[in-house]
Amino acid sequence: MTEPVTEKESPQSGDRKKRLLVVVDSDNAHLYYNSILLQRLEYNIHTSTSAEDALEIMNLTQPALVLTEVSLTGMDGIELLKKIKKTPQTFAVPVIILTASKDPAVKAACLQEGCAAYLQKPIDPDVLYPAIQKATETTPRKYIRLNTCLNVNIGDDKAGAPSASGDYITALSENGMYVSTNKPRATGIQVPVTIFLENAKIKADGMVLYSFNRGEGPLRTPGMGIKFMRISSEDQALIRIFIRRELTKGLTPGQIGNTIF
Repeated sequence: MTEPVTEKESPQSGDRKKRLLVVVDSDNAHLYYNSILLQRLEYNIHTSTSAEDALEIMNLTQPALVLTEVSLTGMDGIELLKKIKKTPQTFAVPVIILTASKDPAVKAACLQEGCAAYLQKPIDPDVLYPAIQKATETTPRKYIRLNTCLNVNIGDDKAGAPSASGDYITALSENGMYVSTNKPRATGIQVPVTIFLENAKIKADGMVLYSFNRGEGPLRTPGMGIKFMRISSEDQALIRIFIRRELTKGLTPGQIGNTIF
């Protein structure tokens, strides 16, 4: 049984429980790439290079989702999908097929057997994330949420530079952010925000969706979730590019045997 690929965890905003995913691929390069990418998307991962090992894992613990290639050593991904769906203990576990196969007959077979999604390699995080969210969450997120640490000004930006208030972003998406602050605003308040994103200064109007004082919330520290009510498409694109680059940093998949370069 293959051991999980691990990467140092980043701080959590704590508003959702991490889901356990089983990732199955006989190609070690793709297995590594997808596992690290999914951990950066804040999932717990168990990896396997064969369908047989994946089924053994599922005898011990029930994951929130299985992500599998079709072409596997030994039992293939379609047979794995069939066994999961025909076993009473696992039939409710969603299965996403992530494959290099371009055979329409393979796609049709997977869909007929009840896969939650059929996706092509190489996968875009903006495609994979919403597919997993849709399959595992009652209220799925549309946008990737990246744990990070960025300076931010809440309110008027007169100085044009990060304030000395100690406010900083701990989670960022195209649609909003979570701000750690000693002075959280009340829920429903609308505020201008300035995000210092590398060499760019992004301005937006936001609304406080939820707010925690010290001793409240999942982390027991003060902070607030802000939704962007008005932001330019150019600034939103800068956020999207930044998130994608951070998620895939050092993970460019290149096929030279089974290596990543």
